Amino acid sequence: TGDTRPCRSVELASRAADLLIHDSTLASDMADWALETKHSTAKEAAELARRAGVRHLVLTHISSRYSKDSSPLLNEARSVFHRTDVAEDLMSLEIGLRDE
Repeated sequence: TGDTRPCRSVELASRAADLLIHDSTLASDMADWALETKHSTAKEAAELARRAGVRHLVLTHISSRYSKDSSPLLNEARSVFHRTDVAEDLMSLEIGLRDE
C-alpha cells in the first residue's frame, strides 16, 4: 500500500489476495498521531486484512521507534489477524498455490 491510511479502495483491491503489504508505522497507542500524519497502525492494517480476506499480511513502513523491537506492532496485528509478519531488509516470502 505504500505510505497511507487504511482506505476502502485498498480493501477492495486486496480482496482475497494472497499477500497484502501494508503501511504500519505505529502501534495503536499512537493512533491519534497516525491519523494526523496519515499513517496506519498495526491494528488498522490487520483489521483491513481481515475484512479483505487476504491470506497473509506483511507490515511495512515501520517507524524507527520500533527499529530495535517491532514486537509491539507484530503482537498488536496478530491479535486481530494471525497470519501477519513484519517486513525486514532482504526478506523473502514464498507464496504457494491455493488449493481450490
